[in-house]
Amino acid sequence: MFARVCTTVLVGVAAVGSPLRAQTDFLNTDGGRPLHVQDALSIEWKAIELQLAPFKVERGVSGKWYGEMEPELAIGLFPRTHLSLGLPIRQLDTPRVGRGIERVAALAGAHLSLFHQLNLETSLPAFAVRAETWLPVGPFAPARAYPAITGIATKTLSALGPVRVHANVTRTLGNAPPRPDVCIAIFPPVCPPADTDGEVPRWLAGVAMDRAFPLHSTLIGAELTARQSVHNEEPVAWRIGTGVRHQFSARFVLDGGVSRQIGGDDAHWAFTVGSALAIGTRRAGR
Repeated sequence: MFARVCTTVLVGVAAVGSPLRAQTDFLNTDGGRPLHVQDALSIEWKAIELQLAPFKVERGVSGKWYGEMEPELAIGLFPRTHLSLGLPIRQLDTPRVGRGIERVAALAGAHLSLFHQLNLETSLPAFAVRAETWLPVGPFAPARAYPAITGIATKTLSALGPVRVHANVTRTLGNAPPRPDVCIAIFPPVCPPADTDGEVPRWLAGVAMDRAFPLHSTLIGAELTARQSVHNEEPVAWRIGTGVRHQFSARFVLDGGVSRQIGGDDAHWAFTVGSALAIGTRRAGR
């Protein structure tokens, strides 16, 4: 049901997309859509962008598939600067009082970030910085707030055509406290799993490469990332992934991707599908 609802929303929005006009939004690779590594481009000043239920499914240690989506709103506050707020909703198997183990979808925190592009790309790469925090909001949220800082670089390789290379490095501050073994007071009460803080990276580093096909408003990319959980005793998890973004109209972009975790305690596959809708001021070309 969770996956069907998300798919219906995406298909419905695509069906009402306006005719093709000047389009460049497919070039702006937001984090997680579809790759974890993002580029050093901000949305435009005064622009408003709504991430329409980006949806991810991944296979857990038990072999079961779990879903997650994170609708997000981004606002261009200043030139080369935007603010965004995401509200992840996660599916997990959790004990429920009087019902045993049951799959539950619930809010898994709030993700607030401020992105600033430091310079335009010249002979030097474009650089950007993102300050963010994961807030303890909802039954499946981390136990505390985790502030983090990310450095981002993007460079176009002209010799290879419209190919760009991106590098991201994230560092999170603060240690993961023990989570109280209590149940959330809803009906019936939910007992959160103990590893919700493990979704927050202690550090994350990644590189990606993408290739644009401007006449088709399409971008394809691939990435390699390494991630250490805030639980420092866990091994480093390596992940490879690939994805595609396609712009259906001047305001609507759809993307999809597949990735494989190849290191750490939980090697698994994950699949993503997402979309973005520009709902504010008409955007200038990037």
